[in-house]
Amino acid sequence: MDGIVSTTRTVNYESKTHAVIDSQISGSFSILIRQVERSFVRLNSIRCENLLSQKTLPASAAIVFEIPPSFLLAGEEICSGYVCNALSKTIIDSWIQGLILPQICKEAIELSKTGHGFLVEAQVEAVKETYINDVVDLNDYDSKGQRIPIKPVCPICLKEFVHSTSTIITKLRCCNHCFHRDCILTWLRRNHSCPTCRDDIHNPRPKKHISKTVCLGQKPMAIKYSEA
Repeated sequence: MDGIVSTTRTVNYESKTHAVIDSQISGSFSILIRQVERSFVRLNSIRCENLLSQKTLPASAAIVFEIPPSFLLAGEEICSGYVCNALSKTIIDSWIQGLILPQICKEAIELSKTGHGFLVEAQVEAVKETYINDVVDLNDYDSKGQRIPIKPVCPICLKEFVHSTSTIITKLRCCNHCFHRDCILTWLRRNHSCPTCRDDIHNPRPKKHISKTVCLGQKPMAIKYSEA
């Protein structure tokens, strides 16, 4: 099963700082975590991915903790150890803790140099992406083994689909519309629908199928309509 499934984890850390009149120069952090999970099928040997699903987990209450003056002024290593211990006692997933720890410590030490206390309100978007390798469907590729998009340009950025090692074309499985990978992931951070047809990626509209039955002799051809 090696190489069949792989996972990437990233965080986007944004914060606002409020000065606090405090003779001890203490620092407080209020952290709100928003988690997003996406699953892709990655076609073998082809730089193309199909988005299977996206799920946004409900944000928990803000995590609040304080860094005492003695740890703020003791240097980066001591401060990092204290923050690491403080985060370990919260409900924040361990992988998120590891990725936001350097940012929190850096921000705390810089703010401690201002000579007054502070409150940092941070918002963290934590994204976990799982990639499942799949077999190649040759009918979707040209003679060079490159995927043929339904449209010649990405509907989001309106730039052509240029096949290169730095370009990844992603197809939404709910509707088969294609986009540049970075374009559609940026869109999906704020929307859960296809930007072309507005189909919900979690609950796509049922697709109509037409099945034809042809009978020999005098019987007419029967056409049946059904919904998947």
